[in-house]
Amino acid sequence: MSGRILVVDDLADMCTLLGLTLRRNGWEVLEARNGEEAVEAARTAQPDLILMDYDMPKMNGLDACRIITSDPATAHIPVVIYTGYSAVHVRDEALGAGATSFLLKPITPTRLREEIEDILAR
Repeated sequence: MSGRILVVDDLADMCTLLGLTLRRNGWEVLEARNGEEAVEAARTAQPDLILMDYDMPKMNGLDACRIITSDPATAHIPVVIYTGYSAVHVRDEALGAGATSFLLKPITPTRLREEIEDILAR
């Protein structure tokens, strides 16, 4: 399966790890380091999916997700929010902000691939 995925994380190591996994599965990877960059990249690059961390500086994943999913120019882009926070309210907040899906770290490469393939097939 092909397509462009925007990976949004303030940690360079996480972007690298996710990027390697995604590229290995045939996707083109774009990167952003915070929610502000994610909103801008979503508007300009129009990726097929956004994979975004929950907790980041400048603008967190929830706020960025709300902006992306409410903007007519980007509302069609599915957003997957991931985090290491396991509290139920975090998942509910992410889905309430418009996220298509929520993943809890650690995310296995197989789980990541399956989730993305499922979303892109819809």
